[in-house]
Amino acid sequence: MSSLDSNNHRTVGNFTLTPSQQLRKQRRLSRAATYSPLQPTFSAIHAPGSTFAAAALISGTTIGAGVLALPAVAAPAGFLPSSGALILAWAYMAVGGVLLAELSINALGETGRTGLGILELQRRYLGKAGGIAGGFAYFFLHYAVIVAYLSQGGSNLACAIRDVSGLDLDALGRGLPQIFFSASVGSAIYFGSKRAVEALNNVMVGGVILSFLGLVAIGLSTADLGALINPEFQHPENVVNALPIIFVSLVFGNIVPTVVTQLEGDRKKITTAIVGGSAVPLVMLLAWNAVIIGNLAHVPEFYEVLSTGTAFTDAGKQIDPIGLLQSEGHGGVLLKDLVATFSEFAIVTSLIGLVYGMRDAFTDVLKISTEGKEFNKWKPAIFAGVLIPPLVVASAGYEHIFIDALDLGGAFGVSTLFLVLPPLMVWKSRYEDPDRSLTTLPMVPGGKLTLGALWKAAGTLIIEQGADKLGIIDWVKEEIMPQIEGVIHQLS
Repeated sequence: MSSLDSNNHRTVGNFTLTPSQQLRKQRRLSRAATYSPLQPTFSAIHAPGSTFAAAALISGTTIGAGVLALPAVAAPAGFLPSSGALILAWAYMAVGGVLLAELSINALGETGRTGLGILELQRRYLGKAGGIAGGFAYFFLHYAVIVAYLSQGGSNLACAIRDVSGLDLDALGRGLPQIFFSASVGSAIYFGSKRAVEALNNVMVGGVILSFLGLVAIGLSTADLGALINPEFQHPENVVNALPIIFVSLVFGNIVPTVVTQLEGDRKKITTAIVGGSAVPLVMLLAWNAVIIGNLAHVPEFYEVLSTGTAFTDAGKQIDPIGLLQSEGHGGVLLKDLVATFSEFAIVTSLIGLVYGMRDAFTDVLKISTEGKEFNKWKPAIFAGVLIPPLVVASAGYEHIFIDALDLGGAFGVSTLFLVLPPLMVWKSRYEDPDRSLTTLPMVPGGKLTLGALWKAAGTLIIEQGADKLGIIDWVKEEIMPQIEGVIHQLS
């Protein structure tokens, strides 16, 4: 119900409106309200959003195809160190999500507008330059992830067609599986109605859930659980290299403004939804790593990875745990089929969400609606811009493109968008603009100390990964350190 305070301000949900704002902004702030203007006090009766539904939305957004690359980076570090890193990364992402919620609540209360996305929040709190930096990180992340998904989705499709019909798409032309996969999914999204695409996605999500439950139930029964805790297989020094893909596997920040709108700015409900909703994928990722690593521990080339802590075999080939399970059938034929099903369904559901997200980002840049004649005029160009550039890269035949693309997206895209920028935006919101009205008190304790620690840690990760990707760290180890050691030896 709405209420009137002593100054004749109207309160809807958790927001206070002046009389001049009246019905128009009340409709925006109370998403599920039904209004009764005939009542003498002007009442607004609404059904508050469901915390469980919001948590489920976060869980569904988080569970993506990034999970397919996780065992490849977790195995060189070991199950225990990688599990510790997953838990810490989850806590970091959960705090970042709550910070984004705080920004969304304040922006919603200040403007009366729902649906303010990540890019608009960045422009609002960081200005034009910050908005450009955030936009670059947004497009970089999404393009990198789409490259990875088109590459792996095409490979999975080629394997399925080869198993069923004996036809080898790879033999017909380089990149043909990726082109076929991109055309299939892209056409379904482009030509399909919103309801049809939603129905397809729901079926795929059901397939993801059922296949995951099946592979965990079967995989844990056949896994070598002792290998998971074997001290010889734990290499904590390799955890840093796993962090980019770990963070990609835990991303849900884009959906936070939607959750804030659904729960009408209720701090407690929003925090519960973010923490609880993101904890479910954390448990799934831990179980997933246990199944994959435990079932491959006895395989010679994978045993080599576990014992030496390197992601490459003596032959210089990067290990592909999911590929091993799918091609060799370790753990049984049923586990192999379940992993293949989960892999393809997870990629398709993730790709659908990414394409829609990029479509919305392009329409935001072009300042047009996502429907109507203006959108239909731009629709071919928008979809071409979303799919063709990553398809060119994905079909080039680069051997490690799936993991490397996700690694780059996590190191620079996720780190910038969801680890560095949220604490910076909250800092500006709380401390650098005394005239800005705040709708909510800080939702993350610790004040400046917490915010500073968050963005500095994320900045350090970006610098370290940048130096690693550019070969600077290897150069220092191979060229500089021996010289320093030689000088020290001469002085001693």
